[in-house]
Amino acid sequence: MINAIGIALQGLGFATKQVAESANKIANPQEGADLAEEIVKMKIAETSYKANLMTIRVAEDMEKDLLRTFDEKV
Repeated sequence: MINAIGIALQGLGFATKQVAESANKIANPQEGADLAEEIVKMKIAETSYKANLMTIRVAEDMEKDLLRTFDEKV
């Protein structure tokens, strides 16, 4: 479960970086920049962010259930 949380945190970091890069390209467009592509990248990063948060929530829930089961048995 710890590994799942670590991987999800890395995913959150990547998504955050992608949003920052795309936002910068949208705010400061260069000639030939495809703003629609940057908006799509931001939406993908948003979905990734949500999925990684859900992974963390599920891992925490699993850990709580495991500890609760252990407490009931002991």
